[in-house]
Amino acid sequence: MRALPYTTPEDTQRSARVMVVTMLALLGLGVVMAYSATMVEQMRTSGPGTLLHPLASHLMKVGLALGGFLLALRVTPGRLFAAARPAWALGVLLLALIPFLGTESHNARRWFGVGGASFQPSEFARVATMVMVGAWMAAARDRVSELRTGVLIPFALAAVPAVLVFIEPDFGSAVYLLFMGVLVMWVGGARSRHLLSVFLPTLLIGCILGWTLFTHFRTRIAGFVSTEPDWQVSQGLTSLGSGGLLGAGLGNGMGKWGFLPEARNDFLFAVIGEELGLLGTLGVVGLYAVFLWHGTRVLLALKSRFSLVVGAGLLMQVLVQAVLNIAVVTAVAPNKGLPLPFVSAGGTSLFVLCTSTGLLLGLARRPEEDPVLEARWATSLTHRGVPGS
Repeated sequence: MRALPYTTPEDTQRSARVMVVTMLALLGLGVVMAYSATMVEQMRTSGPGTLLHPLASHLMKVGLALGGFLLALRVTPGRLFAAARPAWALGVLLLALIPFLGTESHNARRWFGVGGASFQPSEFARVATMVMVGAWMAAARDRVSELRTGVLIPFALAAVPAVLVFIEPDFGSAVYLLFMGVLVMWVGGARSRHLLSVFLPTLLIGCILGWTLFTHFRTRIAGFVSTEPDWQVSQGLTSLGSGGLLGAGLGNGMGKWGFLPEARNDFLFAVIGEELGLLGTLGVVGLYAVFLWHGTRVLLALKSRFSLVVGAGLLMQVLVQAVLNIAVVTAVAPNKGLPLPFVSAGGTSLFVLCTSTGLLLGLARRPEEDPVLEARWATSLTHRGVPGS
């Protein structure tokens, strides 16, 4: 790895605090906006007496997510490295059980339902895959430039859960998971031409299979290339455009009156644009920019290859997911149900992203620790004896 301009411990602590404050600001905004987006539907379906139920539910999800964040802060690099294989295996097992035990919704099985709660295993599997691929790339540090060791094996580790997500069916989440695995490989030192020679043909095959097998895939692609976007995207654009510079005011948006589907989840950015205006959406983008800037400074404090590679994946998933969500709402990308990070009401996404942030900051608390040098399962792979080399 090339020499990096390491962040000083004092600057690392400052950036970590800014990341936490920014995350809390996004979570707080999500509580307010998700409730604003839901109260009309709640009043219509359940009556005014249950008006606070969505707010209580969202606050509980935020509380669980913050609990995951605090627990993840205590995870050392060594423990995270040791958990890589069992976490990846658990993620694959959960995805393999989805077709048999999962809850069906919109002609797909993507969730486990227990009582009134639900859990989407693809979210957990994505993070587990990034950790596993990062552990492999760190252990194989002197051989990552080879096609087999640096790409084929770790790509297979990412492809297995991606294929299971694909058959749910969930093409977008499968590509997202696979792309994050490829990104971790690239940060870990894999050659770009090797990655492209494997990833692009796989993506092409996936697109062909998606077009052939799944009606919703064809519908969404057709809606994207059409001069008229589909109903949901059209209503999202209408909500964004009607907000103007300053917005209609908190709670005064019209999209949530049955016009905008998934207003509290995938299309919450449109509600923000309608009620808080262009300045509100720019404020959200600004918060993500601050989070990512200071997250990068935290990354530059990590001197272990494992911590740096995994930490980059944990951070970049926030950027990728935010860009994809905003691109869908603004009709720049085909419609795909991805929540706005830290803001949308999806409980699994909130928990996974907050826990991922905790893992990243936990790695930054021990920037010198290199777990690869202590790992038994990595001894068959060549590696240097100098942390961060």
